[in-house]
Amino acid sequence: MSDNHDPLSQLWQEQKVEKIDIDAVSKKWLKIKLKQHFYVFFDVLSLLPFLIFWIYFKDKFDDFTLVYIYGLAVLSLVFVIYVIWLRRFSLGWSKASTEQHIQGLRKQLRNNIKIALLTKHSMWFALILFMFHQLGLVYLEVFPPDKLLRKALISFSIIGVMWPAVWIWADKRAKRFKRELSILNELVGAAKSE
Repeated sequence: MSDNHDPLSQLWQEQKVEKIDIDAVSKKWLKIKLKQHFYVFFDVLSLLPFLIFWIYFKDKFDDFTLVYIYGLAVLSLVFVIYVIWLRRFSLGWSKASTEQHIQGLRKQLRNNIKIALLTKHSMWFALILFMFHQLGLVYLEVFPPDKLLRKALISFSIIGVMWPAVWIWADKRAKRFKRELSILNELVGAAKSE
């Protein structure tokens, strides 16, 4: 055995290294995975009102509203499928290598940004669809004017509260995910440069 007295080697060996708490890391990833499963569950659950409507209430609405609601159901189904597809990286995390894990995390953070921005900007689309429905009801004279006005005021009140709340929430999530992705990229870049 050679007796190595290189001062740099000795200094390197004397460095204190913090042990990684594998249990804490595993719990964190499990929490993220469970959150994503939770989100997928609610994404799918969001389609339930359309099913309930179709089974129990379709006879109580005019043809225009029925076509409108069926159109919304199809758009919602496409939206839910796309969002679940964007969540795919976090749903399938397993015991992969660290590099695969980091790449999966990066991809999921990018997709989370897309989901948040899609949610934020879909609010404009929802507002336009709502206005289209209200104008269609006026044009087709589905309800008497006083009843239509009352329904429109109630609907606009709900939208007046929900629209800004969802917009702000989605904007904050997009910013948070961008920040997390930036931090992760900095950490990975710093680790690779060492």
